[in-house]
Amino acid sequence: MKFAVMTGGGDGPGMNAFIRAVVRAAKNLKSTTSVWGVIDGWKGLIENDFKIITPKDTRGMAKVGGSFLGTLRVPELATDVDLQRTIAVNLHDNLIDYLFIMGGNGSLKAANTINEIIKKEGLSTKILCTAGSIDNDVANKYGYSIGFYSAIEKSLEMLEWIRDTASAHRRVYIVRSMGRDSGHLPYFAGVASGAEYAIMPNEDVDFEKLATMIDERDRDSRIIVSEGYEKTEEEVRKVLEDIFNKRHISHEIRTVDMSYFQRGGTAAAKDILLSSWLAYKMVVDAYNKCESQFYNAFNIAQEPTRLPLYDAIKDENNEMGISEELIKFAQAMK
Repeated sequence: MKFAVMTGGGDGPGMNAFIRAVVRAAKNLKSTTSVWGVIDGWKGLIENDFKIITPKDTRGMAKVGGSFLGTLRVPELATDVDLQRTIAVNLHDNLIDYLFIMGGNGSLKAANTINEIIKKEGLSTKILCTAGSIDNDVANKYGYSIGFYSAIEKSLEMLEWIRDTASAHRRVYIVRSMGRDSGHLPYFAGVASGAEYAIMPNEDVDFEKLATMIDERDRDSRIIVSEGYEKTEEEVRKVLEDIFNKRHISHEIRTVDMSYFQRGGTAAAKDILLSSWLAYKMVVDAYNKCESQFYNAFNIAQEPTRLPLYDAIKDENNEMGISEELIKFAQAMK
């Protein structure tokens, strides 16, 4: 058989572990299989840019952040039918039996679109996808996106550094976090680090109450601002400074953007193991001639949930907000 593996969308720790696991599982289970890496994600599929990968090529890659194959977005792919068909035909002409993808929502939607073209035109390639996103916003009712736990660990480390300076200078820090519209990353990072508040996307923030909380804390306050929130960290700072001035609260406010630092660096053990487990199950299913589908799981050794690609992209399979119970949990952790 002939496999191809690619990473799509935003990079994240655990992607290299996924590539490594696809290659090693494929070769160890059936040595005659060849595995080809797609260079630069969707761009590589459009340009027919593949290279063969051996187990030796993946040595030492499991913990490394980013993607050694590259992951370039192609925004026009969402609407350009000619590009979509080019990918479907390229996969068929290259005799790719299965394409393994780790990526975010955009990659999953593109995979579904291309799979529909493949089925309509009677082409041969099947597509197997799993979630790679630090935002944890891809069919998360069925498992955690790879990279999510790594990003929490990076956030926790940075928020601890920020607290050191905040405490020494009695400052308030407004900290921007990635997470897009789900808010999962800033929320869990806030709980883990003991941050005083995490502003969620679409939240109606009571800034007067927030100012009172900061004033009562007195020493070191870290307010996390979700990427999906309508105000930037600088705008939040301005709102709080105006309230402080009116109420004669003397705390100095600084802003920090930790966004891109959250995405890089060494992968967490859970992301390495979970991505490897899912890759293994995908390879086993490919050898059993499965149809195109999406995979996710919450834990290593848990049987993955398998969804048709057209089901996996549905909004109803995502929990985009933070539940009332999780809000109570955060309040109890302060």
